[in-house]
Amino acid sequence: MNPKPLVFVDLDDTLFQTHRKQQPTPLHKIATTDVSGQPLSYKNPKQQVFVNWLLETTEIIPVTARSVEGFKRVQIPFHHGAICSHGGTILGKDNQVDTEWLDLKIQTNQSLKLVLHEVESVLHDFAKEADLSSLRTWTLTENDLEIYAVAKQNDPTTLVLDQLVQQIPKHILEHCYIHINGNNLAIIPNHISKQKAVEFFIEKYDPNHERVVLGWGDSLSDAGFLSCCDWFGMPKNSQLDKFLNLNLTQDHDTKGYLGHV
Repeated sequence: MNPKPLVFVDLDDTLFQTHRKQQPTPLHKIATTDVSGQPLSYKNPKQQVFVNWLLETTEIIPVTARSVEGFKRVQIPFHHGAICSHGGTILGKDNQVDTEWLDLKIQTNQSLKLVLHEVESVLHDFAKEADLSSLRTWTLTENDLEIYAVAKQNDPTTLVLDQLVQQIPKHILEHCYIHINGNNLAIIPNHISKQKAVEFFIEKYDPNHERVVLGWGDSLSDAGFLSCCDWFGMPKNSQLDKFLNLNLTQDHDTKGYLGHV
């Protein structure tokens, strides 16, 4: 009997959304809670069907920007491991931290500690100078590893995160990449990525590459890990879907046809 497919799937905006993005109805089900235990994210009816189908027919490995603490507040029964913090932490099938991956990240991160500290200072100074009380900044740290810097704008009505990017010194950008999704901005060292973590996970837990590997994600930052999969998809109207359709249209308008000669 063939083993179940291995599925790498993003969480937020792929399997569920916060109540800010979709107002829950009696048909919605709670997917996550906030730090105080209050409902935060919900699965709509179609997402419920999709999640149940994946749980019944595959082995799911979440691939998420959520920290391990945030992942533990997801109310979906995952039992085959997880990739958290943009790939900074891998949990094995026992949901314990994969120490082999952690050791690799710690070794690589030694030379970037000062860079991450400088990133946090840049974010903090920008928020102060722009008088943005709604902009929170911090460095995500897990297992004594500083993983990436974060800026979150609590008031999403007038987003300024693209302006913040212009303040980041060039020497920092040489070592990091930036991801913006809505009111969240992450500045992530190049050695931390969902793609690298998925590659490591596959090599460790499916070294002979015998499993069918599937993937789903919604944002441009998911494209890297989706490229590791045999087949992949995305929710309609997601960031990735809109980017694909826009570029297909532009490509067609430029050449006058779809495809390559």
